[in-house]
Amino acid sequence: MISDAATSKGYNYTTIGNNNTVYGLYDCRRDVVGYFCQFCVSNAALEIPQHCPNRVSAMVWYDFCILRYSNENFFGKVLTHPTWHAVGNKNISNKEETKKAEDFMRSLIRKAIMETSMLYYVDGFNLSFTQSRYGLVQCTKDLTNDGCRECLEAMLAEVPKFCTQKLGWFIWSGTCMIKYDDYMFYIPNDQTCSIPVSNPETGESEYDNSTFGIFFCFV
Repeated sequence: MISDAATSKGYNYTTIGNNNTVYGLYDCRRDVVGYFCQFCVSNAALEIPQHCPNRVSAMVWYDFCILRYSNENFFGKVLTHPTWHAVGNKNISNKEETKKAEDFMRSLIRKAIMETSMLYYVDGFNLSFTQSRYGLVQCTKDLTNDGCRECLEAMLAEVPKFCTQKLGWFIWSGTCMIKYDDYMFYIPNDQTCSIPVSNPETGESEYDNSTFGIFFCFV
């Protein structure tokens, strides 16, 4: 399954076995395809046995891809708990921005579900004459539209709890993610990505833990 990540448009799932069935899935961020998708998934496959040895179910989520396997069929099932949060180093200067950010991300969810059915959408807006903001929403492709909406809305509901004072934030679960920041961290829809996207001001990620995988080992 992993070997075709460079040519599968960033997503695949499979089942192996009859009596002792194993279910597996990988899904790359939609703007990250080709060999970088394969690199991310391959790296996850190498790391996950080290963090979750001898586990029948496990998941790893990087900024650019997710890899998950289990002895139970999880395809199409929404996972909204646990959630993980990463916030940027900058604080917002106007508390009204939090509401604008939430409304903006809510519009992206609607476009990802209702207008495109892609379970993915990216866009930006001008907060002022000198400031722009950008957002990304995405679900794993095994979800239905309704399941994706449920997952993304659950992630957005986390913003008031953890992210109200921060300009940039990244919230994800095992089946969806939302991301918001003041620089274009994604590749526009008419392009494809072969290398990671970094902050143009620093040359590296704004998030303290975005270069590390989140590993979840199921009992």
